[in-house]
Amino acid sequence: MNRKRILGFLFAFTLVAISVLYVLANRTITKIFGGRTTEVVSASFLPEVVPTLINNIHLLSPDGESFIPQQSILLQDGLIVAIDSVLEAPEGATVIDGTGKFLIPGLIDSHVHLYQSPNDLLLYLANGVTEIREMDGRDPHLRWREEVAAGLRAGPDMYLASPRTGSFDRLEGWFIHWTQGMRVINDREDAQELVDEMAAKGYDGIKIYSQLSKEAYAAINELAPAAGLDVLGHIPFTLELETLLQSNQREVAHLEELMRPTLTAVGGPAGIKDQAGADAFLSLVEERMEEAAPRLAERGIAVTTTLWLMESFVRQLFDLEQLLSEVELAYENPGFSEWQEQIPGLGWLPKVNRYKNRFGLNKTPQEQAELTYFWTAYADGCRTILSTLHANGVTILAGTDANVPVAVPGFSLHDEMRSMHRVGMTPRAVLQSATRLPGEWLGRRTGSLREGYKANVVVLAENPLLDINHTRGIQAVIANGRYFDRATLDEMLRAVKAANDASRTIDIKPYVE
Repeated sequence: MNRKRILGFLFAFTLVAISVLYVLANRTITKIFGGRTTEVVSASFLPEVVPTLINNIHLLSPDGESFIPQQSILLQDGLIVAIDSVLEAPEGATVIDGTGKFLIPGLIDSHVHLYQSPNDLLLYLANGVTEIREMDGRDPHLRWREEVAAGLRAGPDMYLASPRTGSFDRLEGWFIHWTQGMRVINDREDAQELVDEMAAKGYDGIKIYSQLSKEAYAAINELAPAAGLDVLGHIPFTLELETLLQSNQREVAHLEELMRPTLTAVGGPAGIKDQAGADAFLSLVEERMEEAAPRLAERGIAVTTTLWLMESFVRQLFDLEQLLSEVELAYENPGFSEWQEQIPGLGWLPKVNRYKNRFGLNKTPQEQAELTYFWTAYADGCRTILSTLHANGVTILAGTDANVPVAVPGFSLHDEMRSMHRVGMTPRAVLQSATRLPGEWLGRRTGSLREGYKANVVVLAENPLLDINHTRGIQAVIANGRYFDRATLDEMLRAVKAANDASRTIDIKPYVE
């Protein structure tokens, strides 16, 4: 065989090998983002849209301040069409006796991640979540949103932010885009291209991520609103808070975003290794937020919480197995929970957990103590921020970062609301942060019980204004006028669990029994 043929053979072999590796890598990426988990046929749970009359129920007032007793509400053609003390049922209507029960608007989780896990949509409905804000959108989500709207798929209404946007050099940007779906925006031309694409496809906003450059941030802030797109998400590492306050960004996606400059000022973890360091840090957080909060309120910039997740970090480092037994792990897509040991990312279980393996392994007792001080102070700082924002009238949106370890879609919003209440927010204020306030932020007729608003409501067994944990006592959900009774919601949960079980490769019985 001559040299030319050998080189040709080697070239062909290399191309085939690269192609095979690329295909295998894509299959792995699809799996770890939940795309190879058995999909439930969600349309099988869809009831017909028929007029629904709920009689004699305690109905949350439009402002969310109190319950009005002995009310009737008529839902028809996907809308709330009448509210009164007595209403007549139209022909063919489903009539529900609401005696002793409480009606609230459908809950809204303002920060979720679906990735490639459509079964999560059922988990949201089963937990009374009738609207979500997807904060790292993908093109399949556009299809899911349309299928929900058309009555072809059971699920919540969806607000879709674009894929995360960051600034990277060419090679790193290509790799991050391939493996994580992030969009690389380095200048105004890139920003214009992204904004035009997202607007044409029907996304609702542009998601700012931490690595975005100043130039790209400025361009997106100028171009996105002109195209009818919101600007929302992180505060880039390169920005000062003052830049945010002068921008068109409508929302900050985590409480912790407002804390990062203070962390830098104290030297990060190295400055918070004992109680004295923690106290000094928290004092500085409080001082800075007292100055910033009124300005955020004045500018109308909302802040989404994800507090429960921040509180979980220290336990994920040093008490992970107990924490896994407390969350609803059986319903979490095994693609996320199992992940891959060789790939850093969103893993949940001990061998792949994102936080434990990054921060908590092989630590001496002294290092464990120092990390505990740091992450406890980190959560306390987020609590301080939330309390200060709320006291100064900043719009607070309840959000969970669902599918980030260990926030289970749907269930995690109830955990989030409990954490918000523990900070000192009243059950009324917490409930408004998961209903009326995000509804107003979205600019959609949702989040309140008013005539002409979406027929997205939840029937509860007990009064959530007395105990926010009562939002878990769901008796029925009506989403876009479709009535899901408790038995149907339970069937949804069983179907998702069965699909997960059929797709598992790691036994999770130690955490669910």
